[in-house]
Amino acid sequence: MQNQPTITNLVKEEARASGGMVAAKDPAATRAGLEMLRSGGNAVDAAVAVCFAVGVVEPASSGIGGGGYLVYQMGQQGGVIGFPMRGPLAAKPDMFQLTGEGAVGNFGWPAVANNENIEGYRSIATPGAVAGLCEAHKRFGKLPLKDVVAPAVRLAREGHAPGWHNLYAMGVLAGMLFKYDELRRVLMPGDNMPTGDLVEPANLKQPELANILEAIGQQGPDAFYKGDFAQAMTSDIQANGGILSMEDLAQYKPFVWDRGLEISYRGYTVRVPPFASAGITSAMTLKLLDGFDLASMGHNSEEMLHTYISCARLAYADRFEYVADPEFADVPWNGLVSDAYLARRRAEVASKAPNAFLPGDPWQEEGRRPENVLASSRPSFDNGTTHLCVIDGDGNAVSMTNTIMSGFGSGIIPRGTGVVMNNGMMWYDPEPGRVNSIAPGKFPLNNMTPALVMDSDGVKLALGASGGRRITNCVTQQIVKILDFGMGPQAAIDSPRVDCSMPFTSVDPRLDPALISALEGRGHSPKVIGGGFVETGFASFASPVAILKGDDGLTAGVDTFHSAYAEGI
Repeated sequence: MQNQPTITNLVKEEARASGGMVAAKDPAATRAGLEMLRSGGNAVDAAVAVCFAVGVVEPASSGIGGGGYLVYQMGQQGGVIGFPMRGPLAAKPDMFQLTGEGAVGNFGWPAVANNENIEGYRSIATPGAVAGLCEAHKRFGKLPLKDVVAPAVRLAREGHAPGWHNLYAMGVLAGMLFKYDELRRVLMPGDNMPTGDLVEPANLKQPELANILEAIGQQGPDAFYKGDFAQAMTSDIQANGGILSMEDLAQYKPFVWDRGLEISYRGYTVRVPPFASAGITSAMTLKLLDGFDLASMGHNSEEMLHTYISCARLAYADRFEYVADPEFADVPWNGLVSDAYLARRRAEVASKAPNAFLPGDPWQEEGRRPENVLASSRPSFDNGTTHLCVIDGDGNAVSMTNTIMSGFGSGIIPRGTGVVMNNGMMWYDPEPGRVNSIAPGKFPLNNMTPALVMDSDGVKLALGASGGRRITNCVTQQIVKILDFGMGPQAAIDSPRVDCSMPFTSVDPRLDPALISALEGRGHSPKVIGGGFVETGFASFASPVAILKGDDGLTAGVDTFHSAYAEGI
């Protein structure tokens, strides 16, 4: 008999359907979307329902206290609705006291006294989720808003049993729960984890959250941004030293970008959010890769991974150097994605990696020189994020990412509101005078990259991920695996990948040690990310979901190491 140790296999089979598909990070949220499709709603109805619902059942990761992006194709209309968090009008470049420590922890920012930019009342930025979701519904929804919000109201008012992944998240974030009283009161009734027992499952109710969700369904976004609720929310925040105001809420407006940012990859059109998201970084990575025959190199071969890592690092170098809110920084948007500039950058990919991947100079292709130059910033991680995708029976599609930033965001639930508030101020560089420094009303650089991939027949692929800075490499590798190597969505999600968002290159422990050594010989700095790394969940390489449309219907894949779930009709 041959010796063999215990082998653990966790397997998720692809979801399949022909009349529509929903993929999200929790089964209850997915079913909220299916409820809309079965009631005659379209992809936007389903996506908005899912997003409201997932904020109830996955409070550590998303909710109406945050913001995000929705990439859509509805009939012949396609584009992006952006609703990221915005800096309060009272925010100032020097609002946080620096300790003198540089590049601390995972964030890479100079350290702030008492972590005030990371948690607590002063870390709260203006939330955009309600405005963005209601804008999407107003433009494209078929069902009444109250019906679309109803599943979330029901989950909050009648209660739900938190799934294993949400309980895991609560355990990892127990320090936040015990530090912030209102957060603990709402999510740990009686100071107990909502786990249930052998006789009865848990039933976590959130009546205050149900009240505001119900009001949004009846009155639209004004229920959240104006009136008594807004007054209660901002009064509690300001009474505890925060700066979010009624004026911040009243002035918030989502963006609507026709077509969004579109690039060509392998003959397909890839649409992502423009400007101060990670969309441009994903677009640059893919356009660089489009000049290489990855398929001939072989999936996850030495040559393929060397090429991918090199292109991704070139895109990241330019991201950290240039990308910011266009209202506050001069950014060479056209130059960065121009064919000529990326051809120059692609020529820098040699057989061996340089000691450092440096930013290029896209101003030549921009056709001008910058009006002002600010020092570069390196953005932080955001781990409190969710992603969802919907394709309906008519081929309409939505890919949406929503975040409250870190797990449980700021840790703050303004008293009596039930809403977990973001810690969006963490996205800013607390050092004044840099490209992503704090400014009143500024939108910070963020890591979200929801994407749609289209051909002449419409949407072929909807995908995205949660996982902070690792999102863009996750999304671009899923596109490569599906388009270049013909993988199905679940196989693509489950196959090993790498990540280039840190100074080292994170590699999956399933890759052959000889391959990892070969990458090191090529000048890269690989670091195996095994089971001891739980920073962004068990997967540690972001957490994707994807829906693929083929000749025989729809297939969907979701993160195996998460409670993510896909189902169709």
